[in-house]
Amino acid sequence: MNKYLNEYNEFIKQFNTVGTNVLFHKHDGYTEIVSTGYADLENKIPSHKDSIYRIASISKVIVAIGLLKLYEQGLIDLDEDISKYLGFKVRNPKFPDVLITLRMVLTQTSSIIDNGIFENGIYKGYDGSNCTDDYIPLQELLTPNSKHFYKGYSDYLPGTNFIYSNLGCGILACVCEKITNRYFPDYIIDVLLKPLDIRSGFRLENIEKIENLVGHYNYNNGDFSLYRNYDSFKKVQCLKYPLGENYRGVAGGLYITAPDLCKIMSMLMNKGVYNGIRILKESTVIEMEKVQWKGTPTDPTYKAKGLQMIIMDEFTKSPLKGHFGNAYGLRSFMLYNDLGGLIFLCNGANFINDVEHMTILQEKVIKFLVEKTNI
Repeated sequence: MNKYLNEYNEFIKQFNTVGTNVLFHKHDGYTEIVSTGYADLENKIPSHKDSIYRIASISKVIVAIGLLKLYEQGLIDLDEDISKYLGFKVRNPKFPDVLITLRMVLTQTSSIIDNGIFENGIYKGYDGSNCTDDYIPLQELLTPNSKHFYKGYSDYLPGTNFIYSNLGCGILACVCEKITNRYFPDYIIDVLLKPLDIRSGFRLENIEKIENLVGHYNYNNGDFSLYRNYDSFKKVQCLKYPLGENYRGVAGGLYITAPDLCKIMSMLMNKGVYNGIRILKESTVIEMEKVQWKGTPTDPTYKAKGLQMIIMDEFTKSPLKGHFGNAYGLRSFMLYNDLGGLIFLCNGANFINDVEHMTILQEKVIKFLVEKTNI
C-alpha cells in the first residue's frame, strides 16, 4: 500500500487529465508510483507504470549528461568557444568579439534564440526548420545573412541573460556527434541508457515495448483530441542528417517510462551512481547542480540555472533541481532535492500555460507532492 501517494487518485480528478504517472523516490531506494486515467483514450487502455511517454524538455538533462561525459574525458572544455567544436565561427553579430561557450549554451545564456518563420518559400531560423524535414545545415541557422538565418541572437551580451533555447540543446548534441563521430541517440544509449538497463531512447526503433507508447492529447473546445501517437511521432523524431547536423528533436525527444526515468534521477540524486554503477563523477553532478546563473524572470522555474538544470526554492526548503516538459499535449517534470525525488508525466490536460514554462497543473501537483512526501 502506498505510504505517501494514497490520496493522489482523488487529488488528480479535479484536473480532468487524460492519464498520469506520478512517482516518488527516496535516497534509500524506497519508491512509489501511481498511474491514473488512460494511455489510449480512444480504446480506453489504462495508464500503467510501464507506459512510455515522450517526456519533452526533461530530455535536456539527458543531453547534458551525454556532453558532460565528454567533459570528464577531457575531450571538451566548458569555457571554450563552441566554434572550435562545431567547425565554423559562431558569434552574436551585436557582440562579434565575445566568445559563446558551451557553459553559456548549457545555462541558456548564450544569446542564441529559437525564432523562425517560413518566408518566400524558405524555412528560416530554428522554429522554421522544425516545420520541415529538409536538411538545413546548422551553420545556416547561426550565420547572419545565410539563406536560413532568422533573428538567431538576442540583444543581450552572451553569458548575461537567460533565454530559453531548444536550439541550444540541439547544438550540444551536435557537439557530441562531432567529438564522438556517432549519432547522438546511439551515443547516449551506450553511455547512459544501456548501463542503466533502459530499453528506450530518442528513436522509436530503440523502444523495446513499443505497444506501451501512450497517445498524447490536446484539449480543444471542451474535449480531448489525439495529437501524437506512434505514426505522427515517427514524423518528428530525430532524423539522420550528416553527423554534427542533428540539432532537431533532441531537446524534447526522449521516450521513457517513469520507473526508467527514476533511474536517471536516482543516479543524479546519488551524485553519479545508480545501483553501484557510476555514470558521472561526483564533481560533475555537483557542477550540474551548482547555480551558474541567477536572475529575476517572472517564471519561478527559471530564476536560477545549473547546467541544463533548473534550480528553484519556491516550494521546498531544500531547492528542487531538474527540469519541466511541455509539448504535444504532455505536461511533465523531474525534480529532486536532498530529501527525495518527484516525477510527473501527463499525456493530456485541459490547462493552458499561464506562465512561460510551468502550468497551473504542474504547480499544484508539485505542491501536493511536496506536502505529502515532506521533501
